[in-house]
Amino acid sequence: MASPNYFKNFQKVQYAIKANRSGNIEYMDIVDYFHLSTIREDVFAEDTLYTPYVVQNNETPSQVSYKQYGDEQFYWVILQINGITDYYNEWPLSQGELEEYIYRKYGGAVGAGATHHWETPEVLDADGNLLLNEGLVVPEDFVFYYPAEVDGEKTTLSAFPSSVSNSTYERRLNEEKQHIQILDPQYVYRYNREAKYNSRNAKPSKSEINISESFNY
Repeated sequence: MASPNYFKNFQKVQYAIKANRSGNIEYMDIVDYFHLSTIREDVFAEDTLYTPYVVQNNETPSQVSYKQYGDEQFYWVILQINGITDYYNEWPLSQGELEEYIYRKYGGAVGAGATHHWETPEVLDADGNLLLNEGLVVPEDFVFYYPAEVDGEKTTLSAFPSSVSNSTYERRLNEEKQHIQILDPQYVYRYNREAKYNSRNAKPSKSEINISESFNY
């Protein structure tokens, strides 16, 4: 990714790294990027400022930034708008990365194909009325029975859940991450100014450390 000048506006935070037996804490100064600055609600309060976007396979935030704003340095705007603070876990994986992740997490093809959980099917009555929502997580032995009478006649119709594999489960999670919001290009420079203002005026902070846990007896 590019390294936008935006981050030079962040305040430094004194980050506690250790404490001695006397209770003296040793700090180091780092850029306070553990939180994202909050833009004033009165500046960006309308939903119409944002449009849905689907991240394509192997597409990075900087590539999306270039596509949307003509400049890859605004990738941080995309991450901030979508509340993404952990790029490696919250940004969608490419198909190749996802395959590797699934196989590594579940120990190969057999584990990837094993059942993660069971879900209900959608059930409708003869008139098309919804009786059971699709996708509810249920036990394997769950059985849905239709109403006792249909058109005055007794029925024993039932519906059973279907299994969802570990692979399918992980793919669904990744697909959800692909759906993000994009700030309208005409507002990106205004957003940039507001973010810089917030960062410059943020109060310096200091992290804490649990001294009792830092001692080695």
